[in-house]
Parts: sequence; structure tokens; C-alpha cells
Amino acid sequence: MLLKGNSRGIASNYPMAEKGVGRRIWELDFLRGFTIILMCIDHLMFDLSEMFADTWKAQGGAAAAIAHFAEMWWGGKSNWVGHTRDIIQVIAWCVFFGLCGGSTIFSRDNLTRTMKTMIAAAIITVGTYLASVLDIIGQADIITFGVLHMLSLATLIVSGVYALSRLAKEKGDLVFFISCALLSGGVFLANYLMNQADLTPNPVWMFLHYGFAAGVGIYSDYFTLFPYLGYVFAGAAVIVLVYGSGKSLLPKWDGKWNRPFRFVGRHTLWVVVIHQVVNMLLLAVITAIFVDSGNFVIF
Repeated sequence: MLLKGNSRGIASNYPMAEKGVGRRIWELDFLRGFTIILMCIDHLMFDLSEMFADTWKAQGGAAAAIAHFAEMWWGGKSNWVGHTRDIIQVIAWCVFFGLCGGSTIFSRDNLTRTMKTMIAAAIITVGTYLASVLDIIGQADIITFGVLHMLSLATLIVSGVYALSRLAKEKGDLVFFISCALLSGGVFLANYLMNQADLTPNPVWMFLHYGFAAGVGIYSDYFTLFPYLGYVFAGAAVIVLVYGSGKSLLPKWDGKWNRPFRFVGRHTLWVVVIHQVVNMLLLAVITAIFVDSGNFVIF
């Protein structure tokens, strides 16, 4: 199959290796898990500030202070907390999207991996639509082209580049590195030009750039191919350059301390799909037990 590419001699270090054979590169799992945990915390702050803040603030004390912090967290550059959040978010995006691009060289079946991501993205779209029907979230919060939608297309594109680079045989990694580096720069340049252009809003093309979604009223999870495909290409270039040997750069640092992060990093797709449900239920239970007795807010 084209998107499977050729088998690599170091595949035992990669995620699709048979159980019990070789080892994963622990720091990549760790970084992926760390960024996903940051995302979960970020969305927890959003849920608290948007749906539970009024109830928590009405009780005063620690609950009000936490709710106020959550509102500041999502307050943008109007305060130091929101500004810190914006900086952390950009760094997390760069790392996570880059790792997703780098995973292309680790997988023995990129097509299957892409299909799983597409299915998960569809589940999120249907789930948020049903949540809006039940008035749990607003219509503008329906996720029509979120992070998983973008990553599924980005993975498909990068996988195609990787498969084509295998035609160069022993020079395949070099070809892949150069191609990804150039394509990453091209995506960022195209994004800059589109930012300067007066794009006509068109929902059909909203997956490409924010400019096509102007006035549509999307406030929730929304990631376009431009510029984020650039991060995916950049990450693929960096990882094939640094981890082309399939070996950890920090083998002595591996240990029990990083297991929670590596666990999340190995099950990223599941965490992304279910974390918002867990967040909402967690906040509802905490509210009913510790903040406002019997009041689950969302029920």
C-alpha cells in the first residue's frame, strides 16, 4: 500500500512494532502526553469559566478565587494570566503538531492511523452537535473542523510525501527532510499572504484558512490547514533529522517518573475524544459536593 511506505530496519523502536519487541522512544511519548495534559487543563479552565463560574463565584471563598482565575486564564492578553496562557498554547501547538508529523516515519500503516483520526473527528462533531441540541453548549461551539479534523488531513498529506520519498531508497530520509522543510516554509508563506489578502468568506473553504470563515461565528475548537500544516511538516523534518536512527537521545533519563505522561502520549486519540466529557462530569460532581450542595449545574 502506498501510504505504508517501505519497512525501516529500526521499526522495532516504533509504535507499530510487535509487542515485546524493542522499545518506544520515551521522550516523544512524554512530550506528546505532556502537551495533551496541558490541553486537558486548558479546556478544564474553559469549561469552568463558561459554565460553572457564576455558581462558584456566588459561594465566595476559594471557589470564587478559582473561578476568577479560570476567567483570567481565558481572558487573553488583557491580564498576565491570559498572556501566559497564550504563550504556553503556542509552544504546546508547535510541539504537539510537530510530533504528529514526526509520527509519520514511525508508523507502519499511516492510512489506518489517518482513518482512525478521521473517525474520532467525526464522533466529536456528532457529539458536540447533540450537546448543542440538548442546550449543553451553544450552536457556535459545535466542532466542525477541529484539531483532529485538521490533523487527519495533515497526516494524510505528510504521509503521501513520506511515501514518495521512499522512492529515493537509501536517500529517502534526506529527501523527506528537505521536502518537509521546504513545504513547511511554503505553508507559512502562503498563510502570511492569505492573512494580507481580502479573502471572501466561504464555508466550503473554511478548512484552509480563518479568512474563509469570517462571520461564520465559530468560537470553539477550530484549526485550519494554514498555518498548522506548517507545524506538522516542520515537526516531521526535525524528527527525521534527530531521530532517524530510531533511538532515544536520553535513554538514562527514562524511568517510572514519566509513566503517566507516556501513558497519555500512547493513548492520545482516546484522551482527545473523551477528555471534555470527563472534564464536565468532574466539574459537575465537584460543584454538587463541595461548592453548591446538590447543584450539578449541567443537569
